[in-house]
Amino acid sequence: MAKRIATLFLAFLIAASGLLLAQDPATAKRVQDLLKRAEKAERAGSTQFVHAETLHEEALALAPESAEANARMGLCQLNGPHRHKALPYLEKAASIDPLFPRVQFLLGFALQLNARWDEAAAAFQRHESQNPFQDPDPLYNTADDHITQCRNGKALQARAIRAEVMNMGAVINSPHADYGAAITADGEQLYFTSRRQTNASDKVNRVNGDHFEDVYMSRKSASGWSAAQRLPEPVNTPGNDASVGLFNDGRTMLIYRDQDGTGDLFECKRTGSAWSVPDPLGPSVNTPQHESSAWYSFDRQWLYFVSERPDDNVGGQDIYRSRWDAATGDWGAAENLGPTVNTIRDEEGVFVHPDGRTIYFSSKGHNSMGGYDVFRTRLENGRWTKPENLGWPVNSPDDDLFFVLSADGKHGFLSSFRADGMGEDDLYAVNFLPEEAVGEPVASASGAPIAPASSTTVLVKGKVLSLRFLNGMEADIELLDLSDASLVARFKSDGETGEYMVAVPGGKEYAMYVKANGHLVHSQRITVPEGSAAQLDWDVSLEPLATGSSSTMRNLFFAVNSAALEEASRTELNQLVELLTLNPGLRIEVSGHTDADGSPEHNQKLSEERASNVREHLMAKGVAADRLVAKGHGASKPVAPNDSEANKALNRRTEITVL
Repeated sequence: MAKRIATLFLAFLIAASGLLLAQDPATAKRVQDLLKRAEKAERAGSTQFVHAETLHEEALALAPESAEANARMGLCQLNGPHRHKALPYLEKAASIDPLFPRVQFLLGFALQLNARWDEAAAAFQRHESQNPFQDPDPLYNTADDHITQCRNGKALQARAIRAEVMNMGAVINSPHADYGAAITADGEQLYFTSRRQTNASDKVNRVNGDHFEDVYMSRKSASGWSAAQRLPEPVNTPGNDASVGLFNDGRTMLIYRDQDGTGDLFECKRTGSAWSVPDPLGPSVNTPQHESSAWYSFDRQWLYFVSERPDDNVGGQDIYRSRWDAATGDWGAAENLGPTVNTIRDEEGVFVHPDGRTIYFSSKGHNSMGGYDVFRTRLENGRWTKPENLGWPVNSPDDDLFFVLSADGKHGFLSSFRADGMGEDDLYAVNFLPEEAVGEPVASASGAPIAPASSTTVLVKGKVLSLRFLNGMEADIELLDLSDASLVARFKSDGETGEYMVAVPGGKEYAMYVKANGHLVHSQRITVPEGSAAQLDWDVSLEPLATGSSSTMRNLFFAVNSAALEEASRTELNQLVELLTLNPGLRIEVSGHTDADGSPEHNQKLSEERASNVREHLMAKGVAADRLVAKGHGASKPVAPNDSEANKALNRRTEITVL
């Protein structure tokens, strides 16, 4: 992270000297002295920008018609917090002396930053015609690349997507670099990185002359975002600390640090408002090279990250992923996402959407319109689709990085360097306009939907409570796909508040299990139809392992009017086996209940057979028979009136009770 955010245009400072149009030698000497002092200040980093700018202004006051003085001021602005201000100086320099060394390249760059695509391409072409030989600085040999970017930008802007991009304002942004947004699944907490100076004692990085990175946080309320606050230790240190990833429960953060000069990734966890000491990720992720950003998959089974490691590298910074190895308790071997995703140029800022198959990332390759653009790709049949540029106005001619998307796909955040910014990189909010507002679906530059009108993921949110912990408690929570019993997500509720949240793909049925030592397992069935409400609220009360405590097992399924257990019941049965295994002294009663349809005799027999089948399954898994009692209650103990199909479904249930 720190490596990328360093001054991006430092190479421009080595411009060839030109003749000053000064009126006398003394003035010319004074101007040259001012320009040398300004260049020295520029090399000291962003904290000296104002000083460098002031020196350039003095030089221009003495020699306003100097091509060199104007070009050098343009260079200064390209390295400053408001790059778009460079254009008038470079236009004037080129008008005074069109052959001034490198001025056409710099003019082309400034025009490109201002989305004046055709004029920029023409300036780059003039640069090439004036410089048929290789420039000693490789930067000035990239005119062809910039011409291609201008063509991309013109085409993308012509078919702009239906989205609004808004600067988040002074409550979030500062005159310094602000970037690296990480948003919780409910969209209510924003973490980001800033190089702002908070205290007069804040140190400056001697390597690049900038302030060190720190992690900040803001909360959203009905009145908007709160003023950003710097997180205390142990998240922030005197060195570079940057937020680069967040698990969607908002309680596990990935941060970047460059303690050893290369840059590594760390993980820290939050309980209440306190964060743990960050732990470095294992050797499969961190290497002696530079690892700059990362994001978890929604089930936390994969870690996607950016690395400069030389092995299996397509070029520059590449995106890799590692699978969680439960046996070792660490991330497994890293695999490169391959040349479909990675390019010979740098990739950065990967984000994994909660659908589990779509990633968003920034790249200088593919069909970028300048600097980093945000792209997306989807894993289909084991292959990544061709990355797709999110288009204008999400992307701009300058760097657009660290894009993240809300669970419902309607809102995004990214960092960008734009004309309306407060200085350097700023954080921007993206609102994808709904279908009903524009008369057609939100689409990318190629016409494929970027943010669907209906929700493809759903936020499940709530609190875990217990009679012993009035303010909430820590519990292990698992979500499993009922169709195949596969694990979808595993996470914990907050140890102080009991709060939890997770974003999961829609169009499925899930079994949710909430477990804590000394408590019965809580079973919940969650049906999430495609296009349903974007949030489901489930507060959970755990029953202690005490005589008489009971819990309804909502994911035990029987064939209609039958005692035969359906295949989808295996997730529930496995949970019961685990509960009894972890508590060898526990004895339970399995109680079967029916609705009131049918005769009392039939319902009594059916409930007894269903309870007995559950007992027999548990015994087959090794649970001793004397720990299990099966009873049928027929329709004698309803929990709701038998006056609707929904209420009848509540009455058809299996309960466990501690004996």
